[in-house]
Parts: sequence; C-alpha cells; structure tokens
Amino acid sequence: QSQAQVKFHVLLTSYELVTIDQASLSSINWACLVVDEAHRLKNNQSKFFRVLNGYKIDCKLLLTGTPLQNNLEELFHLLNFLTPDRFKLVSV
Repeated sequence: QSQAQVKFHVLLTSYELVTIDQASLSSINWACLVVDEAHRLKNNQSKFFRVLNGYKIDCKLLLTGTPLQNNLEELFHLLNFLTPDRFKLVSV
C-alpha cells in the first residue's frame, strides 16, 4: 500500500468520518493526533478505538471532560491507546 499524498497541515474531522474514511486516512503517517471526547476510547472493543489503533501516529493527545469514574480498566485502555508498548493488552 502506498502512502497518501497529503496536501494539508491540519485535518479537523469527526468521529464518524475517521471511521468512514479509514482506508484513506490510515495510509497517512500522522505527526500528531488530538482526540476530543476521548472517553470514546475507554473500551478497547469500541470501533473508534480499533480504527484509530490502525493509524500510524507519532504523538497522541486525549481531551475529555468526562471523568474516569474511578475505573482502572478505563484508565488502562486510555493508557494502552497512548502508549501500547508500556500498557499491553494480554489475552486471558
């Protein structure tokens, strides 16, 4: 698969378009990703989590106003998304 020809410096998009345009967007080597409403990534089974995990991203920043509700599993999934080398998912 060849890398997409990028003609922009910043892409502002929605959750829906990240999923719909997965084939095109996942072919880009992204310098940075900022995810607003990052609470959507609190579960590694969510489609959004799986789609974004398929993207090549150098730097990730998560924004959310939704608290973790003292749930270590949610925190783990967010940390796994940010730094999968340090927070690996283990099959049971």
